[in-house]
Amino acid sequence: MKVLWAGGARYHGHYYDYECGRDDIVSVARPARGRIPVWVVGVWPRPRSMRRVLRCDGVVPQYQLGDRDATPDDVRALRAWLAEHGAPDDLDVTTEGETPIDDRAAAWAQVEPWAAAGCTWWLETRWAMPHHTEERMREIERRLAAGPPSEQP
Repeated sequence: MKVLWAGGARYHGHYYDYECGRDDIVSVARPARGRIPVWVVGVWPRPRSMRRVLRCDGVVPQYQLGDRDATPDDVRALRAWLAEHGAPDDLDVTTEGETPIDDRAAAWAQVEPWAAAGCTWWLETRWAMPHHTEERMREIERRLAAGPPSEQP
């Protein structure tokens, strides 16, 4: 994918073999990193899964922590492992949750510990709401209109 997204016309690997005779292929690379970033799901603390993350630009972590939820300390441990194994400092790490719409300070208080632990993206989720209802759509519209959580309410 990385070769094709960068405008390459051929790739010969262990599992895939691709060659295109066209000479009008245009790169769809993004200016920020020079290419489209690739994020993968990685299960923490499984080393094999984390090694896959090392070949990519970001991780959507899933946590195998027994009966407890992940904490910012788990992100710190994940980041430390990745750093020890050669991950770049700018590797994206996501986390997710649902922040209050009408209280920017409370929303920031919820997001900030994850940012301080090394998460670079907050994915606002609404998993508990019924899907495809008018109520859900209004809630999502309100969340978007409120803007991102900020330390400045």
